[in-house]
Amino acid sequence: MQKVAVGEGPAQVYIQKDNKFAFVANQGTESNPSNTLSKIDLSTREVVATIEVGNGAHGIIVSDDNKYVYVTNMYDNTVSVIDNSKNEVIAIIPVGGTLNGITYKN
Repeated sequence: MQKVAVGEGPAQVYIQKDNKFAFVANQGTESNPSNTLSKIDLSTREVVATIEVGNGAHGIIVSDDNKYVYVTNMYDNTVSVIDNSKNEVIAIIPVGGTLNGITYKN
């Protein structure tokens, strides 16, 4: 088993449907939240991008076509939408409550 160093307080992992990349939500703690998502190339087992999202990154889902990554931000009550090819946030969606999971329906 090989370990891959990611951000502070990793919470959840999601592997996109074609098995090319894994995403790790770096949640941190409530008193010291992290705000990044680590993108790991599964062929090299290396972090290829660290994407800044909202505080307390937690739940992750990738669209069926692998174009978009959605991350819940527990301590900001938002969802970050990421362009997977550019590794950048393209939208922040405010939602209510403390989010800890997300699903995607095409």
